[in-house]
Amino acid sequence: MTRFLLIIILFFGLYEICPALEITFNQSAQVDDAVIRLGDVAKFNEQSPLADALATQSVGQAPAPGETLTLRSQYIKQYLMSNRSLSSDISWNGSPTIHISRQGVTISADHIQNIISEFFSSNKMSLPLADIKFIPNTMPLPFIVPKGDLTYDVIPSNPGILSSSSFSMIFKVDNRVVKNMSVRGKIEALAKVVVAAEPLKKGLILHRQHLNVVSMDISDIASPELHPQNLVGMQLTRTVAKGSPILGSYVDTLPVVRRGQKVKMVVESGSLHLTATGFAHSDGKLDQMIKVQNLNSNKTIHGRVAGPGIVEVIL
Repeated sequence: MTRFLLIIILFFGLYEICPALEITFNQSAQVDDAVIRLGDVAKFNEQSPLADALATQSVGQAPAPGETLTLRSQYIKQYLMSNRSLSSDISWNGSPTIHISRQGVTISADHIQNIISEFFSSNKMSLPLADIKFIPNTMPLPFIVPKGDLTYDVIPSNPGILSSSSFSMIFKVDNRVVKNMSVRGKIEALAKVVVAAEPLKKGLILHRQHLNVVSMDISDIASPELHPQNLVGMQLTRTVAKGSPILGSYVDTLPVVRRGQKVKMVVESGSLHLTATGFAHSDGKLDQMIKVQNLNSNKTIHGRVAGPGIVEVIL
């Protein structure tokens, strides 16, 4: 009898020393990754190499970000027992079903607008000085992307940006593409623009009273002039209606040398500096090449207009 009791004591003593691994399924779980692992949906009664290894085992595909699914714990147990050759003395407990949700990041319409605004800011060196905003035709619907390092690429439909009618957007999480989309709309760029203060005729030399500055949308205007002083003294090459923008292509500089005018001809080469009086055969603008005739030798040569009444002869 004593021996029998001793055997029972030894048996239960060993049982307490080496308890079976217990795996308890949770009623619900949240995951971040695309794969569900046993450690996401169950807890263990011990911390051991076996428990640590089992916690990393994949037991299913996670739902899409922001969505949920339900797994049966019996299915998980059968899958692991048949595919991982687990010991039969593992104890499986807990909820018969697990409701699993996957966390994500919601990208709202406001977030998309902010991304496009950031794109304008990062490209401000190639854009005119204006208050620029994008007005979508329809507000984009929100969507959810996985959690992680979120980055995005913004591609305008026109390399000139302001003429773009849509923006393509590529969203990446941990450098993996998770969403492609396109937003159509219109760009509005409000800026102070120089316009005609009155009807202006072709050939007119512009003065400050001919010019007004008004705020308008320049998204469809090619190279608007923003500073009146850049146009004063320029000559119009076309007629401009009152209130219409005066573009840089509408004006030209005035000649600083006139045909038939006596000019100072200058020759410079190293330490050599010679001057002579010449006769201009044509009008000449600054840096333009024209023909001039030396009044002393009557020889006609080409020279560069260097300033009012000055022509530099290139040897």
